[in-house]
Amino acid sequence: MGTSWVSRALRLLGLILFSLGAVNAHAADNGIAVYVGGVHSNDSDVYGTSHGGAIGVDAQFVVNDDWSFNPYLLISSETTGTSNLDVINGEGGLQARYWVGSWFLGPQFLFHDTLLKQGSTVGQSLYGPALGFTFGWEGSSGWSVSLQANALENGTTQSVPKNNRSDVLLLVGYRWH
Repeated sequence: MGTSWVSRALRLLGLILFSLGAVNAHAADNGIAVYVGGVHSNDSDVYGTSHGGAIGVDAQFVVNDDWSFNPYLLISSETTGTSNLDVINGEGGLQARYWVGSWFLGPQFLFHDTLLKQGSTVGQSLYGPALGFTFGWEGSSGWSVSLQANALENGTTQSVPKNNRSDVLLLVGYRWH
């Protein structure tokens, strides 16, 4: 299941936040960002594991010195270990970022649609809401690095009514203020 790595990731991020607690919080500025990076996903019921690349955009809206809201869109293309089966995943979501200096962390809620492609034909579509977590750093120069972990539990497909997809993304980005 994908929930065990999510639980471990949440504990690790909590420890990191606790260790950074002495630093004053300060949200970055409003702006638009573009991200690129890698993704690793798992769905044991449908395709096993996959890996590939991702590209995304977000808009950052500063609420106060401690918080920002970041609606985002992301798409990834992934290769599986199954012959002639690829994954294309699209996400749209919202992050609530808590800032500790230049570091941020927070929950995210998203909807995603995962297309399973066999050759040039889409064979299945896995879709539904998911929960996740983001952790990262954004410098005053606009450059950032973030780690995201997401888990879709009991998603919907035509042939697999309760699939479970989880993914981890490591993204590098640049924000225009």
